[in-house]
Order: sequence, then structure tokens, then C-alpha cells
Amino acid sequence: MNNYFTLRRANRLRVKLLNSKSQEQIREVIRYLRRTSWDECGVELIYSDLIDMAVQANENGQELFNVIEDAKTFAEEVKSSLKTLRTGDYFWFVAPLYFFFGWGIGGLLLYPVVPDWVFELSLGYLVQLVVCITAFCWLFRKMMEQAGFPPSKHRLKYCGWLVLYIAVLYATGAFFTRIAGAFVLLRLPILPYALFSLLLGAGLYGIKFWKYGKDERLRERI
Repeated sequence: MNNYFTLRRANRLRVKLLNSKSQEQIREVIRYLRRTSWDECGVELIYSDLIDMAVQANENGQELFNVIEDAKTFAEEVKSSLKTLRTGDYFWFVAPLYFFFGWGIGGLLLYPVVPDWVFELSLGYLVQLVVCITAFCWLFRKMMEQAGFPPSKHRLKYCGWLVLYIAVLYATGAFFTRIAGAFVLLRLPILPYALFSLLLGAGLYGIKFWKYGKDERLRERI
């Protein structure tokens, strides 16, 4: 059994034992930590700790946090305890998402609309891909850190940053495609490419969650 999924499943079941206000307080903290850190295993451990704290508080007739400032202080304090992820860790977050949902699911949805569309792997596209991943791993994370706590109070700001991020990526993509788009390395019909991306993305997700399950912190807890 994968330790990551064991803890994740236990957290989802145990949190239902809490009253609705404590559940919402925990969700706000966890949303914030997930947006400011990609240490999924570390976040699940904090999730478990929060449930333990909330269970005791509810038994005493109290809430997990009395005021929102207490939740914010807690989130800021525990954020520093999460692992600082390396560049390679960002790849395991972005690549499965990009292939499985971006071109896998997205390509299958596109196929009935434009069945004759052909994917072109050009030099310009590869440069755009590098820019997208770099921006996602650095710029987008910085944007999320600016969203503030609690996340539910900063949805408009989050959406604004997201729109700006997408606009910048489309602009840089168009620029590099115009410069180096003529240097096509590979052409694939949309259906084979979508199926290939779906399988590749699923495989990368499998490796990612297998790596999560081997995290020493989870082994000590479970």
C-alpha cells in the first residue's frame, strides 16, 4: 500500500469527524500551503496534525482557531517546515499535468472538433515549452505566494494573476513560433499524439505517486 495514499485517505475520512467550522478552517490552511509549496507529502502531514488538534479542540467545545489571524500565523509558521523542492521536483509536478490533462485529455476533446489537425513539434514550440515550465516553476509560484491568506478572500487577485500568466505565455509562444516555428522536427495527427500524451502522463503520475509513497516522513508516521 502506498503510504502517501494511505495518509491522504485517512485525512479525508477523519476530517469529516470535525464540526463544519473547524473543517473550513483546515481547508483554508491546506489550500494556502498547497499554493505556496509543492511539498505534497509535507502538506498531508500538516493536514493530519491539524485534524488531531481540531479533534481535541472540538471535544473541549472549542474551534481549531478562534480568529482568522491565528490560522494565518499557524500557516506562516509551518510553511517554513515544508521541504524546499528542487528543480527536478517541479518537473514531476508540471510534466504529468501537461501531458495527461494538457495534451492527453485536451487532445481527445479537440479531436472530434478538428480531426485533421496535426501537431507540429517545432524548434519554436520546444523553446516555448521551456519558457512555460520555467515560468510555471518560478513566476507562477511567486504569484501564488502573493495571493494572501485566507485563499477564499483573495480569489479575485488569484484570478488576475492567472490571467496575466496565461497572457504572457501566449505572447511568448507566438513570438518564438514566429521566429523558429518553421523548423519542424516532427508531425503527428492529433489522435495518436493525444493517446501518446495520455499514456505518458499516466506513467509520469504513477512514478510521481510512487516517489511520494517512499517519502521517509510518511514512513515514520504510518
